[in-house]
Amino acid sequence: MKLNRNDILSVPHAQAIGFEKAKRFVCTGVSTDSRTIRSGDLFFAVRGDKFDGHNFLTKAVEVGAAGLVVDTKWAEANPILLSSLNVSLLIVEDTVRALGQLATNCRRHFRIPVLVVGGSNGKTTTKEMIRAVLGRKYNVLATEGNLNNSIGVPLTLLRLEKKHQIAVVEVGTNHFGEVTHLCSLIEPTHALVTNVGREHLEFFKSLAGVAKAEGEAFTWLRANRPKTGTSFVNADDTRLVKEARGLKKLFLYSFGTKGAVRGKLLSMNEQACALLEIKAKGKKPFTVQLSAPGAHNAQNALAAAAVGLFFRVPAAKIQKALSTFAGASKRMQIIRLDDATILNDTYNANPDSVLAAFETLRATSTSGKKIAVLADMLELGENAIDEHHRIGQAAAKAGVEYLLTYGTLAKHIHDAAATKFKAHYEQKNILSEYLAELLTDGDVVLVKGSRGMKMEDVVTFVTERAKEAHGTSDQAA
Repeated sequence: MKLNRNDILSVPHAQAIGFEKAKRFVCTGVSTDSRTIRSGDLFFAVRGDKFDGHNFLTKAVEVGAAGLVVDTKWAEANPILLSSLNVSLLIVEDTVRALGQLATNCRRHFRIPVLVVGGSNGKTTTKEMIRAVLGRKYNVLATEGNLNNSIGVPLTLLRLEKKHQIAVVEVGTNHFGEVTHLCSLIEPTHALVTNVGREHLEFFKSLAGVAKAEGEAFTWLRANRPKTGTSFVNADDTRLVKEARGLKKLFLYSFGTKGAVRGKLLSMNEQACALLEIKAKGKKPFTVQLSAPGAHNAQNALAAAAVGLFFRVPAAKIQKALSTFAGASKRMQIIRLDDATILNDTYNANPDSVLAAFETLRATSTSGKKIAVLADMLELGENAIDEHHRIGQAAAKAGVEYLLTYGTLAKHIHDAAATKFKAHYEQKNILSEYLAELLTDGDVVLVKGSRGMKMEDVVTFVTERAKEAHGTSDQAA
C-alpha cells in the first residue's frame, strides 16, 4: 500500500518534521527491520527485547527510507542526531502503537471481508489452507508466515491493495487481552478459532482460561459487529461453542452431526495423510485426499473447506486446493532423505500438539524405526513437569521405539518413557550427531519442540549430513 503525507499524519504524534516540505510525499511500503528495508519505505524504530530500531536509523536513511517514525524518548535524548537526519520524521509516544494506528486507519479504506484466524493449535496451517482455498476464486491477502502479533498484524494490514477481495489475518496470544487488542487493529468482519488446547498455561492457568483468551475474537465480533459479524465455529470443541454463545451469525462445522459443513475421516494412507469426505447441507459430498500428514490436518482442512463453502468457492476448487496443499514450513513438514523421512514439526510444541504428532507418527507406515526427538514444551507454568511426564508415558503407546530428548523439562519425558531405547542430551549438537548416525533406510523421525528450543537446528544438521554422505539433496514433500 502506498502511503501519502495525510495517511502518516493521521497517526497521533508529538511532532512532525519535514513533511511540510514534501507535498508529494509518498511511502511505497512500511518496515520495522533495517535488514530488509527498501528504498521508499517508512521505517518504524521499534524497541524490542534484543534490538532497538533507533540504533539503525542512519542505516535506514542510507538505504533510502522515505521517512522515519521514532519515539519521544529517543528524540529527547538525541537532539543532535535528530537534526542531522535529512528525512521526514514523525515523533510519537510509542512506535508500536503508532504502527497499529496507521494500519487501522489504512484498513478502513477497504470494504472487504476480513477474517481473523486464531486458536491453540493449527492456526497457521489452517490460515494457509484458507488462503489456498479462497485463492481459487478471489485475490487474497493473508498473513505471511506467523506474523500474528502487535507488529506482524499491522504489517499485514499495510499490505492491503485495491486488488484484494478478501483478507485472512492470523492472530496469536499468550496473554489475556491480546486477541482483543489485535482485533481492535484489524476490525474483522469474520472470525475462526481452530481449537482450545493446553497452551501457555503459565499465563492462562487452565483450559477455561485458554478458551476465554482465544474466544476474545468471538467476543470482539459480538460487541462490535453484533448484526453482521460471522464466526466459524468448530462444533467438536465444546469450549469454543460456549465462547460463541450470543453471536447471531454462526457457521458451524464438525466431524459429528452438527453444523452447516460436516466432515468424515474415511481413511489414512501409508504416509498418514487423510482421505476426507466433506458435505455441506443441501449439497453433494466430495472427497479430498490430503497431502499434509496427520489426522489433525483433516480438522484444519475441514475448517478451510467451511470458509470456502461460505464464500461460495466451488467444491471442485476446494478439493483441488486442499489436495495439493503440502503444509506450512516447520509444521509437520515432510522431508525425504535418501534413506529416511523426517517429520519436521519444529515450529512450536504444547502437550496437545505433541500428542497429535504422535498420532501422525503412529499412522505412518515404515520398514524402519520410528524415532521421536523431543525438546522442552515451554510456558506451561506449574503444570510443566506433569505435562512432560505425561508425554513420556504416551510415547511408547504411540509406537515410538527410539526416543531422544533435549532440554531441562524434556528430561521428564525421558524419565517417564518406556520406549525400546531412550537417551537424554544436554547439548543439541551431540543429539544431532547421534541421530545422524542412528538413521538407516526406512526410518521415520519426528522432531518437535517449543519455538525457544529451535529444534530446526537438528533437522538442518541431519539433512546436511545426509547430503554430504550421499551427494544428493533432500526433498520437502
